[in-house]
Amino acid sequence: MRVIFLLAALLATLPAWAQSMPGMRMAKGTGPHLTQSAPPAAELQGKVVTPRSSYVGKRVEYDLYVDERLVNFTGRTRRAIGINGQIPAPTLTFNEGDTAVIQVHNQMHMETSIHWHGILLPNEQDGVPYLNTAPVEPGGTHTFTFPLIQSGTYWYHSHTMLQEQDGVYGSIVIHPKRIPYEMKEYVLVLSDWTDHKSKEVLRYLKRTGEWFAVQKGATQSYGEALAAGYFKDKLKQEWGRMPAMDLTDIYYKKFLTNGQEKGYFKDAKPGEVVRLRVINGSASSYFFLQYAGGPMQVIAADGINVEPFPINKLEIATAETYDLLVTVPAMGAAEFRATANDITGYTSTYIGTGEPMKAPDLPRINYFQMMREMNSMEGMSGMDMGGAGMTKQQGGGEMKGMDMSGQKPASGSPMPGMDMQHGSAPTTTAPSPQNRPENAQEKAGKSIGSMQDMGGMSGMDMGGMAGMSGMGGSAGDFNYNQLRALNPTTLDSTKQWREINLTLTGNMLRYVWSFDNKTLSEADKIPIRKGENVRMTFTNTTMMRHPLHLHGHFFRLVNAQGAYSPMKHTFDIQSMGKVTIEFDANEEQDWFFHCHILYHMMAGMARIVSYEGTPQNQYARTDYKELKKEDNRPYLWADLMAHSQGAFLETTLSNNRNALEFEGRVNYQGNFETETHLLRYLDNRQFLAAFVGFDYRNNRTLLAEGERNTKNNRRVFDVGAYYLLPLLVRSELRLDSNGKVRLQLERTDLPLSNNFFADLLVNTDREYNVAFRYMVSKYVSLSTNYDSDYKWGAGLTLHY
Repeated sequence: MRVIFLLAALLATLPAWAQSMPGMRMAKGTGPHLTQSAPPAAELQGKVVTPRSSYVGKRVEYDLYVDERLVNFTGRTRRAIGINGQIPAPTLTFNEGDTAVIQVHNQMHMETSIHWHGILLPNEQDGVPYLNTAPVEPGGTHTFTFPLIQSGTYWYHSHTMLQEQDGVYGSIVIHPKRIPYEMKEYVLVLSDWTDHKSKEVLRYLKRTGEWFAVQKGATQSYGEALAAGYFKDKLKQEWGRMPAMDLTDIYYKKFLTNGQEKGYFKDAKPGEVVRLRVINGSASSYFFLQYAGGPMQVIAADGINVEPFPINKLEIATAETYDLLVTVPAMGAAEFRATANDITGYTSTYIGTGEPMKAPDLPRINYFQMMREMNSMEGMSGMDMGGAGMTKQQGGGEMKGMDMSGQKPASGSPMPGMDMQHGSAPTTTAPSPQNRPENAQEKAGKSIGSMQDMGGMSGMDMGGMAGMSGMGGSAGDFNYNQLRALNPTTLDSTKQWREINLTLTGNMLRYVWSFDNKTLSEADKIPIRKGENVRMTFTNTTMMRHPLHLHGHFFRLVNAQGAYSPMKHTFDIQSMGKVTIEFDANEEQDWFFHCHILYHMMAGMARIVSYEGTPQNQYARTDYKELKKEDNRPYLWADLMAHSQGAFLETTLSNNRNALEFEGRVNYQGNFETETHLLRYLDNRQFLAAFVGFDYRNNRTLLAEGERNTKNNRRVFDVGAYYLLPLLVRSELRLDSNGKVRLQLERTDLPLSNNFFADLLVNTDREYNVAFRYMVSKYVSLSTNYDSDYKWGAGLTLHY
C-alpha cells in the first residue's frame, strides 16, 4: 500500500512541477495590481505634439497599457491579456512621414514586449526581447520611437513566449502622403481563440495528445479508413512512419474578427466601394476569405500595392495582410467570411444594411483523400517527420557569398529605391491608392532594394499540397503567382550575391520544428554582409505549411511575374514546396527570422539573420541566451491508468533532444515494478535514441520459492536503444547489468475509431499488455487492459 501512496503523491506533484518549467522568466517583486484601469477610449486616438527628436514629421504618441483580464468568447470565462482593456488592441493610425512615439506600460506580473510587424525601423526598436529590445518588465514602461517611412496595412503583437495567443495583438494603418481619392475603409483583424492556457497547448502538442484531432474529427482511424475505402492508404502512411494528416495542429473553439465572432459595418452605403484592410493576427490559423457581394479586388499584399486583380476566394496565411476592395450590395448586408482552412469554423462581418447575404459554405476536408495524394507524391520518404538529410550545399553551415557579378547584365535602367506608386494601374472598381512615397526609404537608409528589370525570373514551385483535391475546395483559387508588383523589383546585378539554402524540417510526433534539422537553440545565426544581394531558397520537407517572416526587411518573393515579383515581409511555403526570396542586405545587426505559427516558432523553427562586421545590439550581447533557450525548455506529461486490478503510471520529461521516462505499475497485493530511462535522440529524424536506466521490481506474490534476480524480483541497471519501426512501432533493445538482453515492441495510440485507441506491448521476458481506451475529454478516458502479470482490469485513464 505504501507504494500506491508514493505513486499517488508523485502524480499529485506533476502539474505544479510542469507549470514552473515552461513559463517565462518572472521579475522579482510583487508587481502591479491587475485592477489598475486603462485610460478612457477617448485617449486612444493618438495625439500630435511638438517634435522632440531628430526625426522629421509629426510626432504622434500612443500609450498602450498591457494587463491581464477576464474574457468570455465561448461561454466560459478565461484569463487573457489585453491592451487598453480590449482584444484586439487599438488600431494605431499614422500618416507616412510621422514619427511614432509609443509608450508600452506593463501592468502585469510578468514580462511583455511589442514587435511592429512589417514596419521598417531602427534595429533597437524592433521589439524582440533579448535580441533587439529590452523586455518590458512588470510595472515598467518602454518607449518606442521610430520614423514611419512607408504606408500600408501592418500590425503589432507580443514577442514574449505565447502572449500573442493570449490576446496581445493589434493593427497599424499608415496612410500615404498623397491620397488621390476619398474611400471608406475598415480594418479587420482575424484571430483564433482557445479556452486552454497557451502554455498548456504547447505542452499538449509536445506530448502528441490526440484530443485536438478528436475534436476536429480528424483522427483518421483504421476503422474510418476501412469504412471509407482507404485502409491500404492508411497502412501505407503508417508504414512510412507518418502521423495522421492535418492542416492545423490545434482545435480552436472560436475564430474572431476584431474580437467578435460576428460583426457589422452598417454605415457602408449601397453601391459604395470600400477598402478592407485584412490582417491575419492569429496564432496558427490560415483563413479562406470570401465575400457574398461579388468578387473581391486585391490591391495590396503585406502593405505594398500590387496590380489589382479580382478573386472570389483568397487564402491568407498567418501574419500576412491583404488590402481588398469590395462593393456594398444595392440591397442587403453582404457577408465577408473568414473560414479556417481546416474548415472547423469561421468568423463573419456583414457590410451594409438589410437582409444578410451569406457567403457559400466550403466543403469539409477529406483527410483520407489528402492522405492518398500525399502517399502518391514522389519523395515522400524525405518527409519522415524529420526531413531529408542535408548535403553540404543544403545545410546552413556553409552559407558563403557567391560572386555572381559576372552574370549577364539586365536590360533597362536602374531604379533607385522603391517608388511603389500606383499611377494609372487599371482597376474595374475604383482608382487604386498611392502606397509608396518618393525616395522616403532612401532618405532613411532603408531602401527595400535597388531595382533593375532583369526579366525572366522563373516562378516558384508551389509544391506538394497546393492543389490537393481534399483541401476544402481550395485548389485553383489563389496562389502567389497572381501577385504582380507595380514596378520592377529586381536587384542590382552588379552587387555580390550570397546564396543560402534552408530546408524546413520537423518531427510531428515529438513536436520539434527546425531548419536543416537544427532548432534555434542549436544553430542560431545566418551570416550575411551589408551591401550584398541575398537569395534564400527554402525547401519544405515537412507535412505542414509554414508562414515565414523576416523582421526589418522586405524581400521579393520570386514568382511567375519575373521582374515584377511582389515585395513581401511574410510568405507561406506549402508542404513539399520550394520558394525563393531575394533582398538587398541594407541593414545592420541582428534580425529575427521565424515561422509565424506561434507554436512552431516556440518549438524551434527560427533563425537570426546576422550582419557580419556590424556591432551587436546591447541586448544581443548581454541577454541573448534567454532568447536561444526558449525552444529547448523541458515539458512534462503523464498518464495514469487507475484500474480495478492496479495502477499504471507513465511520465515523460522531455526537451528537444533528451527525455527522462518513468514507468510504474502496482497492484493491490503490494506487487510493483518501475523502469526509469534517460535517453537522447541521435539522428535527425529522431527515430533512434540511446538510453541508460534502472529497473526495480518486487512482485512478491508472483515469485516462485527461492527465486531471485528474475523479471519479478530485480534491481538492475541497463543500457540500450530505441528505434521507431514502420507502423509507428517503438522497438527497444537493452542489456542489463546481469548480462540479460531484452527486446521489446510497443505501439501506442493506435486509432481504431475517432475516439477509440489501443496500446500494445510485448517483449522477450514473455510480458505483454493490451489496453483500450475511449477518450471522453482531453484529460479523461474510459479504459480497460489485460496485463500478463497483473491480469485484467478496467477503470479510468487520467491524462496530463
